Formats: sequence, C-alpha cells, structure tokens
Amino acid sequence: MELETRRWVSRLVQAGLIVVIVLFIGSFFWKRSARVVRGAGSVRVQRETVAPEALGPGDIQIFNSDSTVDLILKGNQVLAGLSPKMVAKIRGEMDKPSTKDTSGLGGMIEQAVKKTVSSAIGTHVVYPVSEIRDIRYEDGSIIIEKPNGGETRLFSNTKVDKNETKGFPEADAQRFIAAVKARKMFASPASP
Repeated sequence: MELETRRWVSRLVQAGLIVVIVLFIGSFFWKRSARVVRGAGSVRVQRETVAPEALGPGDIQIFNSDSTVDLILKGNQVLAGLSPKMVAKIRGEMDKPSTKDTSGLGGMIEQAVKKTVSSAIGTHVVYPVSEIRDIRYEDGSIIIEKPNGGETRLFSNTKVDKNETKGFPEADAQRFIAAVKARKMFASPASP
C-alpha cells in the first residue's frame, strides 16, 4: 500500500473507533436513564436546563446552601439537578485546554467524551406533581412521598465536586414545599 492510502485507512479506522466509543457511551447513558425512569413511575429525565426567565407565575427555584444543586417547580413538575452555577463551573473546567497531547485518536476520543458529558451535565430529574403524595422538609433535605408509599430524599448525601452538598435553607425549603402543595391542590380535580 502507498503511504497516502495507509493514512486514509488509518483515519477511517480512527473515525470508526470514535463512532463505536460514542455509541457505547450513549447507550450507557440511555440504559441508565431508562432504568431510572422504569423504576420510578412517571419520573423522567430532562436534559434541557430551565432558565429563570422561563419560570411563570407561581413557579419557584431554590438552591441548596452552597448553590451546587437546585429544585424547580415549573408548571406541574418538580425538577431536581445541578444548579446553573455548578453546570457553568463544570463546563468551564472541561473547556480548559488539556496539558496532554490532544492530537490523534486520544484527542478525538477526549473531545467526544467531553462533548457527550457537557451536553448531559445540566440534566434534571422531573417529578410530576400528580405523582407526589406529600412533600416535607427534614434535616436539610426535601423528601417526596410517592403514592405507593416510597420516599425520595432529594440531594441527601450527594457529592458534587468531591464535596458533600449542603442542605437547603429551611425558609427556602418551606416556601418551595408550600408552592408544591398549592400547585398540587390547584391541579387536583374537584371532588363531587
């Protein structure tokens, strides 16, 4: 084979490997998010971040004490995920130039992984208000009681940036809980 032909074959093999890796990573995240959705009733995952200006009347967004995570009541949904500040910080760290050689196959794989992670970093778990039997505050955490009797403790013992997240300030948490309960009452069909 000529040198030019070998280079093209090498590039095609590299591109094929990148496609395989991206598909592998994508299927991993797809299966993982599907597992979360299957086990949790109508709970789903939303990749789009919620901009504060997108919040309507009665909607609310609160942050934990160190502003690493947020809870949002938007419409008839409660969203839980990393705060915009933390998402920006992580994306900024990922955008920093690498000290390693970023050319060749390793660099292409690194860029593909960074792009995949960057697009998923703002993911929020979405709980429909109709699927919340009750909601309460306990030891810095907000606890959602499910219709089947189970509980979800939001951001309890969660680590962000290798540090355990701090709880929600009680005043903010109580405002959020009151807003969810009001939305739940408003969304419930009237009894005969």
